[in-house]
Amino acid sequence: MINLRLFIFLFSLLLYSYCSKINYIKNEEKLGTVFPNKWKVFRVFPENDKQQQLILDIFKKSAELELNFWKAPYLYLDFSDIMVPPTKTFFINDLFKKNNISYITLINDVEKKIYEKERKPRMNVTLTGNSDVDSFLLSRLKDDSFNSQNKAKYPFGEYTDYNEIIRWLNDIEYHYPRISKVFTIGQTHEGREIKGIKIGDPIENSNKRGVWIDGGMHAREWAAIHTALWFIEQLISKYNVDRQITEFVKTLNFYILPVANPDGFEYTKSDITPTVRLWRKNRGDETCKKDKWKRLKCCSGVDLNRNFDFHWAESGSSDDLCSEIYQGKSAFSEPESRAIRDKLLSSELYGKIDAFISLHTYSQMWIHPFNHQRHSFPNDINDLRRVGEAGVKAIEKVYGTKFKFGTGADILYPSAGGSDDWAKDKAKVKYVYLLELRPGEEEWEGFLLDRSQLIPTGKETWEGIKIVINAVLEESKTKTGTQNINIISSTQQIINKANVNSQSRVRPQLIRLGNFQRVSGSIESNVNKPINKISTTGLSLRTGLHRQVQEVRNRQNEARRLFEEKQKQREIQQKVFLEERRKILEESQRREIEQRHFNERPGNLRQRINSFSVPQSQTVGCYDRSSWCSHWIQQAPTICQTSHIYMLRDCARTCNFC
Repeated sequence: MINLRLFIFLFSLLLYSYCSKINYIKNEEKLGTVFPNKWKVFRVFPENDKQQQLILDIFKKSAELELNFWKAPYLYLDFSDIMVPPTKTFFINDLFKKNNISYITLINDVEKKIYEKERKPRMNVTLTGNSDVDSFLLSRLKDDSFNSQNKAKYPFGEYTDYNEIIRWLNDIEYHYPRISKVFTIGQTHEGREIKGIKIGDPIENSNKRGVWIDGGMHAREWAAIHTALWFIEQLISKYNVDRQITEFVKTLNFYILPVANPDGFEYTKSDITPTVRLWRKNRGDETCKKDKWKRLKCCSGVDLNRNFDFHWAESGSSDDLCSEIYQGKSAFSEPESRAIRDKLLSSELYGKIDAFISLHTYSQMWIHPFNHQRHSFPNDINDLRRVGEAGVKAIEKVYGTKFKFGTGADILYPSAGGSDDWAKDKAKVKYVYLLELRPGEEEWEGFLLDRSQLIPTGKETWEGIKIVINAVLEESKTKTGTQNINIISSTQQIINKANVNSQSRVRPQLIRLGNFQRVSGSIESNVNKPINKISTTGLSLRTGLHRQVQEVRNRQNEARRLFEEKQKQREIQQKVFLEERRKILEESQRREIEQRHFNERPGNLRQRINSFSVPQSQTVGCYDRSSWCSHWIQQAPTICQTSHIYMLRDCARTCNFC
């Protein structure tokens, strides 16, 4: 009897365990897939020279250890972010603990995070029910309303593949042949055509000053590609609608290459496995070699932003075939980098490009040359700083997003062989910038930017880029004005020679007025009748010119007045937003100081860090930074999951993140 009861009990326990497992699997399948092998991202905090050196050694051997550094350990005692495969998780944990290195878990399951951010069906989220309040509170966290007048349609706010991007570019050329033309600069290793689009009115005119913009040089940086496409949309859809955009397109030529690394990009789209999705290099020929244990290891690909001929292979790159920053066999060894070089040095572009902008992610940085060594600047550094710092301020005005400004060597780490440095030094481009877009380097998602942030990223970045375009526009006008003065002066000399024997002479004097040149002079008293007729005609022409100039000025003044009114309204809204944000930050700083005093007691810091795993637990210093948390969750019960980063920051307690 006892044996029977024991048997029934054990059988029931086994059945319960089995059913629980089945339910767990079914719940996971509802999310779309099961994630048995967990890749993790650790954030590591070195606290002394020894720990710093150990992390640097790990970084140098990252290819051998199969580790992926999202944030490299170049700044002294700054944190690093490391993606670790399942096979190395125990080893890394043990290594950190043995060396007393503090670390936390940023992402517990990278593959699952990829699915949630980029593949999972999206949900509409509302907070207060009031559209104006929702827009104010969540404008930086979700897509703004977007209604395009462009006849060629693209699904902005989504990640698409290369074929969809090229289809859209071809549609633009079909619908807007006067101002757009698709161009091909070369082929990749796998035979894909590297295509971009030229925008200008008229499109046949290649004598205008130009702006070059590229994205997607690193395969995993999808948000940079989407942002380049957003720029194309602004130039096309707002031409002949927005006065500023119309002037851009009429005065300048834009050459935009949205995907500089098509093979790598398509490879990252092929699977959600972290090693595939977070691939950085191109897809160059595979090379096999034996490691120190005589095992055959095959690697492929070159970091295209280490493959340009500017101090190539000197710093911040590697000669290890398997390294993420492998520089290649030689400068311009790759078809993608050669294609960009050949296009910029072609007769169509060389000497005419005044701005070169390369879009990357992530860390919110506006970078200018030179990047191969610290404290190295071009001769026109003052111009680069003036325009670049204005661009950073313009970005911040949109949603409050802050960018660091400087050379990559000074605010990140030295890296030679970059396309931006080459464009400045060899292609002789005036305004050269590399932008690292959202998210900030302290954020968790890194390269996995949520789709809801794509349009806001495009909007804020475009405001910064327009500052650069305006600088190019002003220089273009200056150069054009100088040419006009030279032409008029030469013409006047011919007229003077023709009338050298005439008793009456016109003494010409050129007066510069905006984009116009007018001729004024005095006519001597002994003027014959034919000259009087010419004088009357000249006077009427000058009067008409003055009238046209005045009309232009009146329109400019009216446009400026309207712009200033809108700017004042935006500044008022921005002040309200910043004041609220200041209060939140002050409260956060106050609590942080209190917490720091608590943590300085013996044993507290180590205990807090070792028990901290984001986002699973955050028991120390757990509080809500916003008083809206409960109301937000009432209006949108799933917001803690759909806007995880920001709710963790502002509503950690209410969302039960700690």
